[in-house]
Amino acid sequence: MVSVMWVNNEVGVIQPVARLAARCRAAGVPFHTDAVQAFGKIPVSLRDVDCTFLTISGHKIGAPKGIGALVVRDRHAVEAIIHGGGQQFGIRPGTENVPGIVGLGRAVELAAAEQAEFAHRVAALRDELERRLLATVPDAVINAWQAPRAPHVTNVAIPGTDSEALLMHFDLAGIACSSGSACSTGAVEPSHVLTAMGVPRELGVAALRFSFGKDNVIEDVEAVIAAVPKIVDKVRALSAVLHR
Repeated sequence: MVSVMWVNNEVGVIQPVARLAARCRAAGVPFHTDAVQAFGKIPVSLRDVDCTFLTISGHKIGAPKGIGALVVRDRHAVEAIIHGGGQQFGIRPGTENVPGIVGLGRAVELAAAEQAEFAHRVAALRDELERRLLATVPDAVINAWQAPRAPHVTNVAIPGTDSEALLMHFDLAGIACSSGSACSTGAVEPSHVLTAMGVPRELGVAALRFSFGKDNVIEDVEAVIAAVPKIVDKVRALSAVLHR
């Protein structure tokens, strides 16, 4: 089986899942796509993508935590791992989470209905954040900016810094962002995604991910930009001392 993320969660790149699914189907290979970061953000339709399996996560679209969905085109393609009751066609026995299922169903309806408006609005916020960041920190790098991207994610590398220090300072400023870097034996390692993309190590360890949801507004972008100069100066000064 081939399994591909429809949208990468770190950089927002959209993978060509329709083409990949078609090639797998022609070769008789089952194809699964992880649509967790795609559904509700970009158009997602099983009519357009001939996948065998598709997964979504409820809390990414406003449903209760702990609920998700596995869409199975042919139920005979799945063998039960746990056997017992006949719930869910005998594939997954056990009492169903009815409140979660109802919440997920309603969240899916709303996410599908509001997808186009959501994408237009958050893309404008993302683009404005990127524009102002580059104006404020001219040597910053927007990772994967030339690739097709989902509208709600940007990944920015700020040379001369490290992501863990940046995260701490942004957190103290009340700004939530994230990093794909891993801390190993006290050293920051670059995200495996950025490494696979060929991003140089010095940029990989200095990359941050900003994402937008339905409640974000332009004032949030302004808050980030207002905090950036002081934070970047602090982290660069500290980094220069540590690397003497």
